[in-house]
Amino acid sequence: MSELQENSGTENTTLSPQENPPRLYSKTIILVFALLFSTIFSAVLLMINLRTLGKRSAAIQVLIFGVLYLIATGVVIQLLSLQPSYTFIANVIGAAILNEYFWNRHIGRDREYIGKSWLKPLSISLLIALSMFLLLLAAV
Repeated sequence: MSELQENSGTENTTLSPQENPPRLYSKTIILVFALLFSTIFSAVLLMINLRTLGKRSAAIQVLIFGVLYLIATGVVIQLLSLQPSYTFIANVIGAAILNEYFWNRHIGRDREYIGKSWLKPLSISLLIALSMFLLLLAAV
């Protein structure tokens, strides 16, 4: 993975001189969002990356994976009567699959890009998480 700083002046060896590196959410941000929120949040970030690159089919695959992984995680935790803390481990595994399989396959391990700000997705994710928490409190 090769992340360029916005004005680093680093020569881009994988893109032609006419092409600018795309703005993408980094693998690190994808991992952090899985740890803080859920694999589905990370899947959405990777899906946005893929759409930025014009890879709509791959973006849909990532979204489907994220939704199915979320459902599977919930089902396994319920069926095995595991503690909710096991979702953390499942989220790490989900992020690893997103980064090591989907990213490397559809974006490329050594793809150069400019890191995209994570503040907007963080704000949206916090709003969603807070809303879900308040709905849970209201149901109790």
